[in-house]
Formats: sequence, C-alpha cells, structure tokens
Amino acid sequence: MTRRRKKLLIVLALAALAAGSFAWYWWPKPTAVDRQVRALLDEVREDEPGLVERWLIKLGIKEDRRTGRAWNEVAADLAKLGPSAAPELIQALTDDDSDVRLVAVWVLRRLRDPRAVEPLIAALNDENEDVWASAVWALGELGDARAVDPLIAALKDEDEHLRAGAAEALGKLGDARAVDPLIAALKDENLGLRENAAQALGKLGDARAVEPLIAALKNGYWSVRRNAAQALGKLGDARAVQPLIAALKDGQESVKMHAVEALENLGGPTLEPLIAALEDEGFGPRVWVASVLGKLGKARGVEFLIAALEDEDGLARVDAALALGRLGDARAVEVLVAALADEDWFVRSQAAEALGKLGDVRAVEPLIATLKDENEFVRYNAAWALGKLGDARAVKPLEMLLDDEDADLRQVATGALDRLHWPPEGTPSEQP
Repeated sequence: MTRRRKKLLIVLALAALAAGSFAWYWWPKPTAVDRQVRALLDEVREDEPGLVERWLIKLGIKEDRRTGRAWNEVAADLAKLGPSAAPELIQALTDDDSDVRLVAVWVLRRLRDPRAVEPLIAALNDENEDVWASAVWALGELGDARAVDPLIAALKDEDEHLRAGAAEALGKLGDARAVDPLIAALKDENLGLRENAAQALGKLGDARAVEPLIAALKNGYWSVRRNAAQALGKLGDARAVQPLIAALKDGQESVKMHAVEALENLGGPTLEPLIAALEDEGFGPRVWVASVLGKLGKARGVEFLIAALEDEDGLARVDAALALGRLGDARAVEVLVAALADEDWFVRSQAAEALGKLGDVRAVEPLIATLKDENEFVRYNAAWALGKLGDARAVKPLEMLLDDEDADLRQVATGALDRLHWPPEGTPSEQP
C-alpha cells in the first residue's frame, strides 16, 4: 500500500468517525456500562464487519470484535454487569441480528429486571423461533402479572411450540386468569400443549381443573395421562381418588407411578377405597394399591407386599420388590434377601436395588454373594446397592470387579467405591 493511499484511508476513517460523533451529539451519551454491553453484544454478531470497520481494525484504530468466544460466555459476562445493563439490553431486543436479540433475552431473564417485561412481551412476536421461545421462558421466570394476558393469547397462536411454551410459562406465573384457557388447552390437537397444560393446572391449584384433569387420565397419550395424575395429586381433591385408583391399571409404568404418588399426596380420603381395592381379588394391580397403603403407614400394605414376593406371577414379584424399596420398611429386608435367589432375574435385580434403598446392613453379605450372579443387571444393582449401604466389607469384593471384562460393571463398581471413600485420601490408586 502506498503512503498516499494509506493517508487517504485514514482520512476517510476519521471522517466516518467524525460523522458518527456528530450523530451521537444529539443523543444521550452512552454510559461506561452501555459501552461494555455493546462491545460484548458485538462479539456474538453473525454479520462480518463492514468495509470502513475492517480498515479501522487493520489500521489499529479499532479492535476486532470477533473474539471467537461462545455466546454463553459472553452472556455470563453481560449478566455480571447487573441491572445497569438492562436499558442497553432492552434496546438490543430490536437489533437486526438475531443472535444479539437472543443473548439479550437470556441475560434479561437472569437479571429479573421488571423494566424488561413489556419489551419481552413484544419479543413474543419476534421472527426468530429461538428468540421468541426464550422470551416465553423469560416471562415465566420473571413472574410478572403483565405477561398473563399476552401468554393466554399465545395459547391460540398458529405455532404449536409457542402454544406449548406459553402453557408452561402460565403455570409458573400462578395467575387464576389462566385456569379456563388452560382447561381448554387440554383438548388442543398439539401433544406438547396438552402435556404442559395439565402440568400447569397442577401448579395453579384451582379446583375448576379437577374434572377436566380426571378426563385427561383417559387421554390417548401416556404423557398427558402421567401429567394429569401428577396434577391431581397436587390439587388434593377427593374427587380424584377413584379415578387415580383406576389409573393404577394403566399400561404405562410412568402413569402408574405418578398415580401412586398422587394417591399418597391425597392421604386420608384414599384409605377406604384403597382397602376395598386391596380386598378385591379381581382388581389387577393390587401391589400398587398396597404400596400406597404402606406409604400411608398402614401395616396391611406392607404385609401384602411381603406376601406378594411369593406370588406365582413374576411381574407381581417385581412390582412388590420395587414398592418395598420405596417404602423403606425394615420388615421387608429378610424377604428381599430371599428374593435375591428368585428364579426370575428381573425379581433378583429389583430386590438388590430395593435392599440398597432400605439401607439395612443385614443385606451386605447377601449382596456381596450376588455380585457373582449370572445376570449382568443383577450384578449391576448389587454393586450399586453395596455402594449405597456404605459398609467397608464391600470394598474388597468391589475392588475385584475393577478388572472385570464388563465395562459397565467396572463403572458401577467404581461409583460404589467412590461412595465408600475408596481409596482413602493420600493413597494412590492403582487404577489408571
């Protein structure tokens, strides 16, 4: 480059800077924090520097904003600036660059500044999906009632992801105005919206949702049924008892487990119907009924589950072992130890896991012997359980597994030894 051309470029660059300075003269001068925010947001811009900016960088008059840092690192630095960064971040919500807008939303959520609520509501109409989805999330986290009506309106948006996100956010806001719109959303064609609407209604705690959620226990999708059961447990209404007991017959394990937890939450009103179901030999999942009764402190539930470990049906024995592990009743230790010799590997596996949860050292020696079981899943659970029990007798047997050809078993054994604080501090391990 000739000296004359270089001088010309410097003059042009300085003229551009002067023009910018003249424009800024008529606007409020940016604060030091404003400048920091702009500089950090510039790091995430997708667009390349313009011609003048490139020459300013080349001449050393301006620093190159492209640092190569990940956007989450930049966002973390912006959040450290605190509430004083909010005005410039709010301004950035209208920036032409979608990455800048996305980072601004993310940081405003972290700052929890009420000045951001209205601009974030406007961001629900952003053309970029990542931006408006983050705005929905942010509005839910901010907990400001001004967002309720716009989010209710978003439940009818043509975009199914926005509808689902709005339902989740409304659940976080906890405003009763959302109850009826969320009840209507239980019948929406979009699965994600139905799931989130059921969950949100449980959080809102309004009795108007009980009957619609009971109806949702028969939804064609198990995830909706699961969320409806969970929500009914939170609402605590006795009208849900019989429908939840019926849900114990659901073909999906997750639905049954949430129905169990819901019935446990309901407590007293469930006792008579549960006892009636337990005495009804024609009621299929009596093991789960017994599990609820046991959790509610009723001896009949525990006794039934202990007896169920000798049921002819292998799946009934599996469910009984699983339920006894949840209850944590010491009366189950001996029968679960006996179940470690069950002919069904699945029963043995669940019995080993349950013994780990019970935390009774009477199980240590039987579990050590079970480390040699022919089935790998039984061995995994036995090793895990020994780690949970925390008894030093398990150290040597678990050490021997560190050379096992099964990589998964080695990993479980290592985790169990970590819980046993092996090797002792200051002792070098021989393992690589």
